[in-house]
Amino acid sequence: MVGDASVVRLDHEKLRRYEVAILEALGTPSDQAEIVADNLVEADLRGVDSHGAHLVELYVARLRSGHLRPTTEVRVVRDDGATVMLDGGIGFGQVSGVAAMELAVDRAKAHGVAAVTVREGTHLGALAYYTLPAAEAGCFAMAVQNGPAIVPPYGGRSGIFSTNPFSWAAPAGRELPVVYDIATTAVAGNKILLAKKRGDPSIPEGWANDEQGRPTTDTGAASAQNLCWFGGYKGFGIAMMVEVLSGIVAGSSFGHTEQTECELVGSRRLAKGWMFLTLDLERFCGLDRFRDQMDQLIADVRTTERAEGVDRIYVPGEIEHENRAERLASGIPLPTALVHEISAIGADFGLPPLGSV
Repeated sequence: MVGDASVVRLDHEKLRRYEVAILEALGTPSDQAEIVADNLVEADLRGVDSHGAHLVELYVARLRSGHLRPTTEVRVVRDDGATVMLDGGIGFGQVSGVAAMELAVDRAKAHGVAAVTVREGTHLGALAYYTLPAAEAGCFAMAVQNGPAIVPPYGGRSGIFSTNPFSWAAPAGRELPVVYDIATTAVAGNKILLAKKRGDPSIPEGWANDEQGRPTTDTGAASAQNLCWFGGYKGFGIAMMVEVLSGIVAGSSFGHTEQTECELVGSRRLAKGWMFLTLDLERFCGLDRFRDQMDQLIADVRTTERAEGVDRIYVPGEIEHENRAERLASGIPLPTALVHEISAIGADFGLPPLGSV
């Protein structure tokens, strides 16, 4: 954050209620609005600010334009037991995402392994929101999602993939679940947009290029689309795997091929696809044994001899778990500009300023 004056700390429940009220005012059923808001608040609690309240403006714009349907209707396209294909109907990705992961867990318990895909979905928000509950239910879970053709391939200049995020999560015993959730680009594009909203003068080297594909650390010049792949060609290779699973396998749009009813395509593509994979750990090494050995693995990682200057070694998701505990107690820090932005949206529906309720 730029400084204390630029940040407002909000109670997570008040923020949740405010977001729900905005979505309901735009025609989203209460139960579905609760899911979407919960997804955004959980991202903010875990410190994944790029996928929290920052997205309210985007969702409101899509609802107002009619491109995002306020009521999400999930339809079964094909059901073969351990594998299921769903259609999200261009409704909220969070709603069809929760339905898909709940189904993936149920089917893994019945068959040992399950794969559930969704086509005609939209933005899912942070993927850990789906993999973490699956881990808590005793499964190993993985989630992948594609999106608009905005990021050039490694060595290219014109967009072909999205940030193509993926997440995996696994339960532990005494320890909290291990949760990994990343974009295959160096950062999510929303981090660039959020940096612009905060007024940050610069971004770290290796995050993004400018509109001409030239590396830059200037926040104003940085493109939220022309991002760098993490690890260069290695990140791009993983992104292509995500595109195959969530695009081609899911029957969704991929690359420059459009398979959607939505008129927004290419770099403006709204319809996304994803795949959730789940393993019932009881069917493999046994859940209790898995939990015990995950605890041991976590201990092994933490007690590894540290490099010079390193005070602590973290396992994936540990920082986010700690962020959540701290923000539950002290509030979610939001940029003042973002609070004003959401308050202006709320005012359109007769809501008081965010933070005053």
